Amino acid sequence: MTDGFSTLRAVSIALYGMFLAGLFVMFSSPFAGAAARISARARLRGIKKGLAGDRPFEEPGSGSLSAMLDLAFGIKGESSGQIFILASLVLGLVVFLILTLRFGPGLGIFGFAAFSTAPYLIMRTRLQDLRVDMSREGEQLLTELLNNYRIGHYNMREAIERTAVTIEEAPISKRMLLDLSRQLNAAAGDAQIKDAIERFRLALDTSWGDLLAANLEFAELDGIVVTESLVDLVESVGSARRWLEQTRRETSDSSMVLRILFPAMCVLIYVGATSAFGMTPARFLHNQFGTATGVGWAVGLAFSYVLSLAASAFIARQKMDI
Repeated sequence: MTDGFSTLRAVSIALYGMFLAGLFVMFSSPFAGAAARISARARLRGIKKGLAGDRPFEEPGSGSLSAMLDLAFGIKGESSGQIFILASLVLGLVVFLILTLRFGPGLGIFGFAAFSTAPYLIMRTRLQDLRVDMSREGEQLLTELLNNYRIGHYNMREAIERTAVTIEEAPISKRMLLDLSRQLNAAAGDAQIKDAIERFRLALDTSWGDLLAANLEFAELDGIVVTESLVDLVESVGSARRWLEQTRRETSDSSMVLRILFPAMCVLIYVGATSAFGMTPARFLHNQFGTATGVGWAVGLAFSYVLSLAASAFIARQKMDI
């Protein structure tokens, strides 16, 4: 019995090792690009702090969870972040109680960890996909904004309104600019203007988006003409687009493989069990969800799939950044 358990553990460790190695091989080339972007953003922090003066933009913290839920799923409300955390913990606790009562505390703890963190991973993956898509609309967004800023005699609020109406083939940027325009028009003071611009910055989450947000604040609150800065941003983002186009096909192919791999594997497992081993559907469901080994593998595979999608969103699908 002990030898069998040790063999099962060795096989499990080997399979998880192969899974991690496969992830590394699939995303090895994007890793280098991600490291370069992190280094570039670190260098730009000093520039952004110098530009912002006494009003440096802060990195998103726990207080921005409500804003991230709004951006990712359209869930509005100041208390949505707390409700989301509570709901995730309740989901994990329910799974923990079910698995503990049926199979013991070991599997229960694993289920709690997987199900309580999965909603956050799904939310961040969805938000990252939105940010990637919006960043790739960046050159058109900046060009349209710059042109309308000049046409409107350097009135940034009017430029934002015009760009939100005239921009084409950039649906995410259009939606975010419409939201920004509405919030700026409804703002009762400088604090609400800063909050509106910060939400727009959070939707982009790029180095050039941080600099754009800083310029929006300078133009809107201080009346500073930021034409030259916007021109520099257009040129920088244009260079980033040309570099990104060289790697787009490789990353899109790997993302497509990940999206279809897990559902196809589940179908093949069922077909193999019922066709090759002669299991009935009821027997297959019992072995998969009525035994500790089956449930452990099911939870582990599902959570691994969520981790794979998150890795694809954060590493393989690269944002257009400077």
